[in-house]
Amino acid sequence: MNHNEWDDCFLLHQRAHGETSLIIDVFTKTSGKISLIAKGAKKPKSKFFGYLAPFTKLKITFTGRSELKTLTNIDRDFSQSTNSFSKTSYSLLYINELLIRLLPKDASQEDLFILYEEFLIKIHQGDDIELTLRHFELDLLDMLGYGLDFESDIEKGQPIDINKNYSFIPQSGFRESTNSNFSGEDIINIKIRDLSKVSKKHLKHITQEAIHFCLDGRDLSSRDIFKRIQQ
Repeated sequence: MNHNEWDDCFLLHQRAHGETSLIIDVFTKTSGKISLIAKGAKKPKSKFFGYLAPFTKLKITFTGRSELKTLTNIDRDFSQSTNSFSKTSYSLLYINELLIRLLPKDASQEDLFILYEEFLIKIHQGDDIELTLRHFELDLLDMLGYGLDFESDIEKGQPIDINKNYSFIPQSGFRESTNSNFSGEDIINIKIRDLSKVSKKHLKHITQEAIHFCLDGRDLSSRDIFKRIQQ
């Protein structure tokens, strides 16, 4: 792609650079996750000022061949407003941090871009936040090659039985267990994404454990922030 052509993107993170500029991480439809310097973006008269909003689709052009590229133009639909910080907003920050941590740089992920865009639409429409998050987490793991095996018992190699109970092993899958109340029927329902039939507590446990394993045990800052707010 010619970087002088407009590309859709979402802002994932921004940080100060010097007195007037910002370094931003964006998820673009064509180029994947990239880092850009927005020169002078903190100045009120800058053409970037007021445009760098998270959770809203932006259009940008940029230049440069190095890892840190330069933002040259930006546009956005100002009719798309962002919510004030709330449980929903912190959930969105959590998803953005996941993408920052798990996405490779400069690698096109158009299917995942579309998944993220659809996720934001569902959130803004007021869909059930927990189920929407779980759907996204499971699909994200699949798309990045971390998908879970919902087909068979990891020890016996037998198909998941809806009449048996299983324990979840993050790095492996599901193992038959009499000490768990997580049923084979739950596993099948997750496989076919009929998540409304599965305990939200079970769903959250599975996705959090799987993501924690993918992150090599590193904690997420957004999760810690939300825990402190709830206290």
